[in-house]
Amino acid sequence: MPEEGFSSPLPGAVGATILVVDDAPPNVKLLRLILRDAGYRVLEAGNGPEALEILRREKPDAMVLDVRMPGMTGYEVCQAVRRDPAFATLPVIMVTALSLPEERIRGIEAGATDFISKPFSRKELLARLQASLALAHNVRGGILSQLPGAVVLTDPDWKILGMSPLAGVLLGLPAPGSERFEPFDLGALIGPEAQSAADAGGDFRFQPPAGGGTLAARQCAATDPAGNLVVRVVIVGEG
Repeated sequence: MPEEGFSSPLPGAVGATILVVDDAPPNVKLLRLILRDAGYRVLEAGNGPEALEILRREKPDAMVLDVRMPGMTGYEVCQAVRRDPAFATLPVIMVTALSLPEERIRGIEAGATDFISKPFSRKELLARLQASLALAHNVRGGILSQLPGAVVLTDPDWKILGMSPLAGVLLGLPAPGSERFEPFDLGALIGPEAQSAADAGGDFRFQPPAGGGTLAARQCAATDPAGNLVVRVVIVGEG
């Protein structure tokens, strides 16, 4: 059970929206009290399909997701979330009654950002949530916006998650986070031959949509401990 004595709203929490997904009303109530007291806006769903509907309609900043639900499990919900490029970086914190390594491996494979084991503490939940929100913010533009080179971060399916300012200029694309940004398919831009070269670890060239000559690039793939591709880091240069 969470500790008594709720504190004032957390810095940066005010205005952030959290979707709580759990089929047990008492658990939803508990999470609602903790999150609202910390300054978050809370949305609630009692099952997987309802959660996905609310997610696409409301576009929350993070999701706190119970693993064990009838029908559509938390793993299946997380997999469905990650298949949508619009939510590739959404923080998904999975809540599980088990702390077994197998449970966490399944969660990682499904795309979970972090885990909380029941019974959880208020302090741990809020700390993990804050850390996940900060990481997602940095991926969308905080850290990438400070990089001096032309760097593009994509998901395994080549959908752009973030890019440095120079990369945006070279590609002629609006930056993630701007009103004009939509998840762009870098794979469609570079073509199948360049994708094959990138997957083989070699250099490749492509023509950006904005024109202005051919660009040279190289992919650096990031994998999880099981060897599954997690993100693609593409470094772009002129010439």
